[in-house]
Amino acid sequence: MMNENLKKALQLMLFLTDEQPLSEDIDKINFKKDGWYKKFHWTAKDEEKFIKLFSESLKKEWRGIVDSKPSTVNLRNKIAKEFIMNYSPIIRPLTIQDFTPTVSWAQLDEVMSKDEREAFNKWMFGQTTSLHGVYRWDLERWLNHQPNID
Repeated sequence: MMNENLKKALQLMLFLTDEQPLSEDIDKINFKKDGWYKKFHWTAKDEEKFIKLFSESLKKEWRGIVDSKPSTVNLRNKIAKEFIMNYSPIIRPLTIQDFTPTVSWAQLDEVMSKDEREAFNKWMFGQTTSLHGVYRWDLERWLNHQPNID
């Protein structure tokens, strides 16, 4: 039988995936089978969210996951990163469907990882933008690895 804290961590991780299995479906997953996690997908931002949420949960729900209570944020983050190194869903590239038709600056921050946002900002240098965000066609060109045209 699986430890309750480990089960909660896996449920949190799977909730953030594109597939989002229901609780009853999670119980059917054979977590002992090699590569079970390769059937699931998420974005780099979802992975960042998981690290933050899982790290926070380790303050109280560490038993069955690690041997002793992690006392610092850095240690909890390290444990969370090691956890995803072992069980991470496949990180998929962003697509235009990850964004709403009007792509606000806030939505870019919400959907993109830090590295993706930095790369996008570099690509966007010199492009025409709206005060409220970026034009969807510019974002789509960046997602498709096309050059900017301004």
